Amino acid sequence: MKTRRIRIKIAEFLKENGPQPTYAIQDYINECMRHGTTSQQLGNCLSKDKRFIKVGAARRNGILSGGYEVCVWGLNEEESLEPLNHS
Repeated sequence: MKTRRIRIKIAEFLKENGPQPTYAIQDYINECMRHGTTSQQLGNCLSKDKRFIKVGAARRNGILSGGYEVCVWGLNEEESLEPLNHS
């Protein structure tokens, strides 16, 4: 799977830091991985993987556009973190 390492890093980040907005997750991935990720790829990883759930929304202020909402993601307690290698 192309995004396996990204998904593992996301799960570790959310386990250590609790629920985080999408932009914080992307910043973390881009800092710790050589090639990083795009916002579209990250959005697909977060929405398609059952280990991650939306827990709310956060308001982000933009320079040009005023403000907008981004999703806040957390770990799904029902899904085990063990199948990281199978997803």
